[in-house]
Amino acid sequence: MNSNICTLMTIRDKYIESEERNSKIIPQNTTIISNPGLTKEQLLLKDLKTLAKEYLEIEKVKKSFVDVILKNLDNLDFTKFIDFPRFYIKEAFLKKNVSSANIRGLNIVSVDGSSVTKKFMNVDFSFLKAIAVKYYFQKNHAANIVYYPDLSGFNNYYVQGNFFNRDETAVDTKTSIDMTFMEINLLNRLIRKSSGIDMIIIDGSIVIMPINLLFSKDPDISRKYDNLLKEYHKLYLNCKENGILLIGSIKDTRTSALSHLLKESIQLLKPSYSHLTDFINVNYRNVIEFFSDIDLFNRVLKKFERTCIFNCKREIDKIRDTGIKKEIPYYFPLSFYAFYLKTAQYDTPCRIEFFMEEKHSFNKASEKADLITSILLPISSLNERYGLPIPQIEAHRRAVFKPKEVDLLLNNLTRTINMHGIYLLEKRRNRRPF
Repeated sequence: MNSNICTLMTIRDKYIESEERNSKIIPQNTTIISNPGLTKEQLLLKDLKTLAKEYLEIEKVKKSFVDVILKNLDNLDFTKFIDFPRFYIKEAFLKKNVSSANIRGLNIVSVDGSSVTKKFMNVDFSFLKAIAVKYYFQKNHAANIVYYPDLSGFNNYYVQGNFFNRDETAVDTKTSIDMTFMEINLLNRLIRKSSGIDMIIIDGSIVIMPINLLFSKDPDISRKYDNLLKEYHKLYLNCKENGILLIGSIKDTRTSALSHLLKESIQLLKPSYSHLTDFINVNYRNVIEFFSDIDLFNRVLKKFERTCIFNCKREIDKIRDTGIKKEIPYYFPLSFYAFYLKTAQYDTPCRIEFFMEEKHSFNKASEKADLITSILLPISSLNERYGLPIPQIEAHRRAVFKPKEVDLLLNNLTRTINMHGIYLLEKRRNRRPF
């Protein structure tokens, strides 16, 4: 018995009870702590080392699983399942090599925003900022940069006060919605003002989530979210009418959507002791639960490779099916796709999202993914340790709030309030005398 199988058995003993007792995977963090109080010496001499050893064992199992995937890539052929409505992977392969395009003459826009909320005992003030940047590429690595709406790329602020007594979650949700609205509205105004845009990169998803905020019990949140969806709808129409590629570039995510789709696909391929035997030997159903998508495909993908495309944002389809919000089909008469792209050798893959018309072929969706990839690669592979598109990096750099900016705005606000004999009372956690 080889060492990988022995390691797997160790993990199974840790996390899986015997089948005779009808058990399920029991993650360590859900077990009941019998004695939560430990001394520092116990932690240093025993428990931390035990925890590290368990993690190292899991890493061995993960490596074994990735080795099995790479060994069986040719057998992971999803061709016969692609047309099934409930099969969400829409290309026959798990991964493929991609190539760069010559982007000379292209106009690529990116937008980003940030917000800071200062919370007091009786009021909250939120400061928001959004900036769009447009790169006109004279060569693959040389561009003219224009900022919108402020030419210097720093000044596009909005401040709001929350005077109603709301819990912190509601305040944060409203601020997030308002900030996103600023970004999308900025893009719509830029499209009207500037012609010749070829691609727009949104920092994050191209669909505002979570969609369930439409049904919020707070009428103000529900109204704001509904307005935001309408603004997104305008953006989709503007992009379609002007032939603009709209993508979402998500730098960090813990989702395991594609990993779970891979597990379901392996099940459909029916591994047995004469077919895909390696997956049975590593107990793939259980091992894959340790992975996020980025974790798994950072190990599977090489530089200049992407995964298959897959349907995403299926929550929208669920709401469509219920008929509760009949306007949803008008906001989103589209199909949304995602894939993972590795642009730099020492950085993790980015999740890239895009949309297609509802009446489209999967071949067209695949071609669009290749086109998006070919444009992103030359502007995302300039640093081997940080593989985001440079317009997205620049938009973030300009949009993020600096501490001195917030202090300047807040101090001027509080000074005006103080002149009238009113003083803002900070929360107790921020004003304790020790």
